[in-house]
Amino acid sequence: MTKTHWPGRLRPFGVVVPNRVDLAGGTLDISPLYLLIGDAMTVNAAVAVHSEVVVRPFRRASARLSSGNFGVAVTAADTHGFPLAGKLGLLSRALRHFPPVSGVEIRAGNEAPVGSGLGASSALLVALMLAAGRLTGTVSRRDETARAAMEIEAAHLKSLTGRQDHLAALRGGIQGIRFLPGRIEARRLPSGGEAGTMLRDHAFLAHTGIAHHSSDVNWRMIRGAIDGDGAVLRKFRGIAAVAREAWEALSAADPRGTGAAVAAEWGIRKTLAPGVSTPGVDALSSDRRFRRLVAGAKLCGAGGGGMLFGLLRDPDDREALEALLSGTGMCVLPFRLSGGPRFEEIGDGG
Repeated sequence: MTKTHWPGRLRPFGVVVPNRVDLAGGTLDISPLYLLIGDAMTVNAAVAVHSEVVVRPFRRASARLSSGNFGVAVTAADTHGFPLAGKLGLLSRALRHFPPVSGVEIRAGNEAPVGSGLGASSALLVALMLAAGRLTGTVSRRDETARAAMEIEAAHLKSLTGRQDHLAALRGGIQGIRFLPGRIEARRLPSGGEAGTMLRDHAFLAHTGIAHHSSDVNWRMIRGAIDGDGAVLRKFRGIAAVAREAWEALSAADPRGTGAAVAAEWGIRKTLAPGVSTPGVDALSSDRRFRRLVAGAKLCGAGGGGMLFGLLRDPDDREALEALLSGTGMCVLPFRLSGGPRFEEIGDGG
C-alpha cells in the first residue's frame, strides 16, 4: 500500500501555464492518426490566456481540490481520495499518477471559458502535474509529462486525444511539432523573435460565444481516416502539407504566407465532418469586409465553436476588424504570446 506523503512546512505556490492557438495541423497530433498520414506536423503558438494551479497547506489529516471555474470543491483523506466522476474527475485522475499527499489544498482555474478551443483543460492538467511533481518531489522530463498527460486525459475521456496542447503548455513560444513513430520532434521559435513580432502585429483572437466539444468533433473527423477512407486520408495529407507550409512561413516571419496557410488549412478542415464550422463563422468568412481585412482565419482546436484566430493583412486595420467582429456578437481578446510555465511563490494572504 502506498504511504501518504506529508509535505511538511509547505510554502504556498502557484503554477501558471499558457493555452495555445493552433495555426495548422491540429488533430494530426492524435494517435494513431499521424501514423496513418505520414510526415504529420502541427503548428501552434502559446498565448497569454493562462491556466493556474495554486497549492496551499490544509488540515493535516485531509486534502482539498477545488475549481473556480466550476465552483465545486471536494475533500478527502489524501489526494488519491478525490472522486474520478464529475467536473473534477480529470484532475483527480491525474493526482493518482503521483504519490498521495495529505495536508494540502489545490485550487485550479482557467482564464479561458469552457469550450474555447484553446486547449485550456489540457493546459490545466499540465499545471496540476507540474504542481504535484513539485509537491511530491517527482520530477519528469518534459516529453514524459506530455505523454503521461495525454494518456491520463484519454483514459478519463474514454476517447482519442492529442499531445499538442500539453506541449504548448510545457514549452511556450511558437512550435512546429513533427510526429514520428516512437518520438516527436518539436522545434520552437521564441515569443520575442521575428516570428513572434509578426504574430503580435498581425494576429487576432475572438470568442464566437459558442462552446465546442472537441472529443465529439475530433472523432467525426478522424473516424474516416481510421476506417481507411481514401478521401478523408487525402484531406488529412493536405492539412499536413499546409502545416509544413505554415511553419516555413512562420519561420520566415512572413505574414502573407502564414495567413495563406491558415486559410488553406481551414478550407480543408471544415470539409472533414459536419459541425466543424458554424453558421456565424461561415457568414463572416463570406463577408467582403472580412475578406478584405483578413489574410486567413480558422476556428481553434477541433472547431464547432470556441475561439476564432486569424491574421490581418495590414496591422493598421485592427480597429476596423475588431469593430466588425464585435458587430457580429463576438468578443475580441487581445492577442499576446506567452513563454512556458512559471512557478510563483504566494504569500499567506494571496
